[in-house]
Amino acid sequence: MNGLTHSGSGNITADVFTLSTSTSARSAWFTQDGIPYLVNTKTDLDADINIDNTTNTYTFKTDDIQLNELKLSAEGFVQMLNPETFKMDIKFKSPDNDFKNILSMVPAMYTKDFTGIKTSGEASFNGFVNGTYSPQQVPAYDVKLLVKNGSFQYPDLPKPVSNIHLDLRALNTDGQPDHSVIDISKGHLEFDKEPFDFNFTYKNPVTIQYIDAGAKGKLDLSQLSKFIKLESGTKLSGMVWADAFVKGPLKAIQQQSGPFSAGGFFDIRNLFYSDKNFPQPVSNGNIKATLANAGGIADNTVIDVSSGHIELGKDPIDFTLKLSNPVTTVNFAGKAKGRLTLDHLKQFSSFPAGTSLSGIMNADMGFAGSRDAINKGAYDKIMLDGKANFDNIMYQAKEYPGGISIPSSSLLFNAKNITLSNLTGTYMGTHFTAAGTLNNLVGYIMENQALSGNLNATADKMNLNDWMGSSTATTSSAAIPASGNSSSTSTASPFQVPANVNFNVNARVNEAKYDQVAYNNINGELLIADEKLTLKNVKTDVMDGSAIINGSYSTKLNKKEPDIGFSYVIRDMDIQKAFNAYNTIQFLMPIGKFLSGKLSSELSLVGNLQSSMMPKLSSLTGNGNLLLLQGVLKKFAPLEKLAAVLQIDRLKSISVKDIRNYIEFANGRVLVKPFTIKIDDIEMQIGGFHGFDQSIDYAIQMKLPRSVMGNSGNNLVNNLVTQANNKGFPVKLGETVNLSIKLTGSINDPAVGINLKEMAGSVIDSLKEQAKDFVQAKMDSIKQKAKDSLTAVKDQLKDKIKDKLKEQILGKDTSKTKPDSIPPANPQPKDTGKTSTKEVIKNKLKDLFNKNKKPKDSTSQ
Repeated sequence: MNGLTHSGSGNITADVFTLSTSTSARSAWFTQDGIPYLVNTKTDLDADINIDNTTNTYTFKTDDIQLNELKLSAEGFVQMLNPETFKMDIKFKSPDNDFKNILSMVPAMYTKDFTGIKTSGEASFNGFVNGTYSPQQVPAYDVKLLVKNGSFQYPDLPKPVSNIHLDLRALNTDGQPDHSVIDISKGHLEFDKEPFDFNFTYKNPVTIQYIDAGAKGKLDLSQLSKFIKLESGTKLSGMVWADAFVKGPLKAIQQQSGPFSAGGFFDIRNLFYSDKNFPQPVSNGNIKATLANAGGIADNTVIDVSSGHIELGKDPIDFTLKLSNPVTTVNFAGKAKGRLTLDHLKQFSSFPAGTSLSGIMNADMGFAGSRDAINKGAYDKIMLDGKANFDNIMYQAKEYPGGISIPSSSLLFNAKNITLSNLTGTYMGTHFTAAGTLNNLVGYIMENQALSGNLNATADKMNLNDWMGSSTATTSSAAIPASGNSSSTSTASPFQVPANVNFNVNARVNEAKYDQVAYNNINGELLIADEKLTLKNVKTDVMDGSAIINGSYSTKLNKKEPDIGFSYVIRDMDIQKAFNAYNTIQFLMPIGKFLSGKLSSELSLVGNLQSSMMPKLSSLTGNGNLLLLQGVLKKFAPLEKLAAVLQIDRLKSISVKDIRNYIEFANGRVLVKPFTIKIDDIEMQIGGFHGFDQSIDYAIQMKLPRSVMGNSGNNLVNNLVTQANNKGFPVKLGETVNLSIKLTGSINDPAVGINLKEMAGSVIDSLKEQAKDFVQAKMDSIKQKAKDSLTAVKDQLKDKIKDKLKEQILGKDTSKTKPDSIPPANPQPKDTGKTSTKEVIKNKLKDLFNKNKKPKDSTSQ
């Protein structure tokens, strides 16, 4: 209801009292079992209701009920036996017999011009409801509407609609549902003495479903505006003929002759329609349909649209349609051929603000199937055959501000799949092509069944910063906190990989830019299956080198923190460019900031993303190796401090070549396994740990000639020898000194500890013991992750059950998740929350066949 006002008064504390009420509504709607009884109806009701709380009985009598112009009087009682069962005895009638009052209940007639309409004729409306209403039964009722010799004429139109007769009755004599009857025994009206007759009877709705219906008449649509007021700017013409009937029990399905019969035709010629909201007119509409039955069985009835033609603007469309077995499976088959200017679709459906679609579709299609197959989800039984060509397509929306342009593409339909070919397009300066196949597209649209297929795609150049609206600031500016997790306040939620898509995409891109990095000659494979996205052997030239990338992103086990796996092999990459471009290198190899030269590396890792789609650093575990082909290390604070202590200037800037080290990482720490480096006649064995928080704990076993040290360095060594001798460790120095060195603190603020190997022992051997503990901790972390994944699966199952129960009781609700760290290599686009084309099509098709079934869950393996 709209504009509802209500008032009442009475002694509500008493067991028995009278409640005086006054209620009005500017507009009211009431629909039951899909039948609209009240539509935008002005309603007024004044009544004194006697309320007996001891018996839960409500008795009333009033002459003050008004629905539009129809006045009613009613009396009776309603008694509530329990919250679902009511006993009642109500009688109602219209106190006068003015046809105009009944006419006001027709929504199209009750407009601001209604008061000026001239009417004549008699009408009566009365009935009763008596008995018990409950989920198992209905009360008896009898409702009658009778119109005799009715007519109406608008004051500014030349001719009336006349000789209107209607005899309608809805009744049930004993409250048994199968004894319900709707009967229009007579319906008749005339347009300028051109008669139109109709009748409709339906009874025994539970058992045999008996129907007796018919319509016969001719209507010149060009003359309609002389009888009925059309909206300003509306143009309508054409001829309509109808002469059809059905009679007999609909459930006469037995395979022998029965009492059912049906026949007739429906014919439209030269239809034309346009109005101010429909600028591209429907014209030259010609449709022929026949109704026939053989054998006296309702299910043998056939409705055949043998020829159909319409033109939308200047687009011709020809079609045929045949419906058979209307009682059981409802089989359909037909063809459609023609052209459609896509911009004309806005006449039938409104697009969101800023959204437009243009271009031309030429199609020649055949289709066949059944409502039974649709209801059972057997979409492999829905046959499509033919082709559709698209030219000069342009789609624009807020999400695609530059628009997607597709100059040409073709779809070929057959019983098994849909083939996409010759697709060329442009988006944000990227020219792309695509071709491939789609399997079970109808099932995917209608019931979210498994969709599979293959696609080959190419692109000349892509600026992913523009595509995703990303900032072009380098990732090196982002600091990594000591906890290994960021405090991002993003409210984004992870992209969920669909469980019912099994897709393979082979892609080739000449050039792509993401952040500050340019990638060239990209080619590889993208797999979507089992709720996982997988990158397979993606090859590219990048930063003066090359890379092979494999990876995965899965939401199967953890919807809130998706599992990721990633590995790469890079060759001959510029170290400085790589360090500034990839945060992975920044926290795994922070020394890279001070290196110049060429790098090759192999790395693999597993972990989780947070709800913000950022890696959860504390979850990352993996291993790899770094090969420094040739380069220079300088301005590295730990080495500069060591050089100052030992007074060896050459350590401040060292040239390195073919240095390979192996790493493992877990729980925010990186283990660098011992490796050896020689600088002229200085030999160092280096190993240790650093954290994602830039902390360091390294050990260096250094062998160096005393001749390379300055005075302060030699004095340091001499002091160490004296300390050793004083403690009972006889140390004799030769020309070469063996030092055990510890580097701690942070990369930018290191602390150096130096001792003789003879005193401290091998720091490398000590490191090996620490490495064992690190590996054990890493294994424990992996085991815990497996347990957490199992717990997450159990929690998801519980949540699904809770959500399902909540949905059934309270209706649907939404939930939000929170995030955690650094930008991923491949951010996913956010869900806009808009209704997709897929959902629109799905809803329209379901409406067409009046579907109501439970969705199926299908997972592609």
